[in-house]
Amino acid sequence: MDPMRIVRYVVLALSAGAMVFGVLIMLGVLVPVHVVMPGEYRIIVGLVVLLYGLYRFVVTINPPTRP
Repeated sequence: MDPMRIVRYVVLALSAGAMVFGVLIMLGVLVPVHVVMPGEYRIIVGLVVLLYGLYRFVVTINPPTRP
């Protein structure tokens, strides 16, 4: 198997994991109980992680073309 194909699948899996991680942060599952964090910060941090994972997934599936 081509090594670049393996790297592509690894990047896709990691970006999907980042999206799941972002959703779990927004839901409050991965936020420690003893950390006092307002709900708005939890939502913002989770959204940033989710959007980063989505960005990496889209860029990996659809690589940008050079003119």
